[in-house]
Amino acid sequence: MASDVKAAVMTSFGKIEIRSFPYPKVASDSIVAKIRMAGICGTDLHIFQGRDENRPLPIIMGHENLAEVVDIGDEARTTMEATGQVLSPGDRIIFYPGHACGKCWWCRNYSPERYGQLCPNLEGYGLTIGCSEPPHLFGGYAEYVYLLPWVPVYKVPEDIPDEVAVLADIFASAAGFLKTMAPYPVLKEGFAPTGNVAVQGSGPVGLAAAVTAKLCGAYQVILIGGPKHRLKIAEKLGVIDHMIDIDEVTDPDERVELVRELTGGIGPDVVVELVGAAAAVREGLEMVRRGGTYLESGNFADTGDVLINPFKHLCYKDVYLLGHYGSPPSSYLTALRMIELAWRERHIPLDLLVTDRYPLEKTQEALESKLRYEGIKTVIEP
Repeated sequence: MASDVKAAVMTSFGKIEIRSFPYPKVASDSIVAKIRMAGICGTDLHIFQGRDENRPLPIIMGHENLAEVVDIGDEARTTMEATGQVLSPGDRIIFYPGHACGKCWWCRNYSPERYGQLCPNLEGYGLTIGCSEPPHLFGGYAEYVYLLPWVPVYKVPEDIPDEVAVLADIFASAAGFLKTMAPYPVLKEGFAPTGNVAVQGSGPVGLAAAVTAKLCGAYQVILIGGPKHRLKIAEKLGVIDHMIDIDEVTDPDERVELVRELTGGIGPDVVVELVGAAAAVREGLEMVRRGGTYLESGNFADTGDVLINPFKHLCYKDVYLLGHYGSPPSSYLTALRMIELAWRERHIPLDLLVTDRYPLEKTQEALESKLRYEGIKTVIEP
């Protein structure tokens, strides 16, 4: 085994250094796994920019992780795989990167498996756990990661390639779309098969939401986004019926009118915001149909205020307004199954979403490239 482990450590906001840590000794209830790919998320960029100064430093970022079991304790073999499978060295895994406290009001009144992201004391790999204390390796921008016994692990099917499996986290985020599913479709409330869906945002989660909507039976998926290089890849997925390029159609009112025209003058049954810009919310509420559903998921960090008209946008429209913050552990199994359906059954080329790969030593460069909106999904390959 390795005598030491290299990791890309954020020592101060905006600065990454390559440091070495001792290879950890695995406990009977834990796992040491080798990182195969770690995706860069928009949340990583917020942390990198110092938009949340409460993050611990130094820290190894990276919570979108695909790894391979290397060392595993005897107890962990049968207790850590969330669906009950036995784990062995060599197995590829994804894992939920968070842990609810189990003591707060939310944990005591909601199921942590379904609502763990509501816990205000949530611990997160690559997010809230620093690397100062042993075993140090609590983020994906490293050669290895140490998985504590509370980490739900999911074994990846053999026929799912690395560049598809690494997308599990974005599909877990896109699973928020399932909140819009109507319990009584005949009432035309929320989303039902053959419904129209508009997705605001053509980043990784936006495209995952578009795929998810189509897998759930959407009649039309309308994508509003940019820049052009993202839209070209989005088109190749084969799940998007109409695209509106925000660089060509710059007037929000004109975009709203185009979406209405594409839906027979009515508006989409569901609009999903995944831009991460406050201004998109007003535009989305303008385009959703009366009695429709608006899902806010993209403004995962504070992007400022937006002015809406309570009568015009909410009351008169009788709209369902839903918020979605993060992903609970159960969404990772949903994500993995969505990926299997998309890749195995529908032959959707999800691997196209991984557009840029960087070695661990160039993590700083990778993060800076994402701030310039280059590519779609950028991954670190230690």
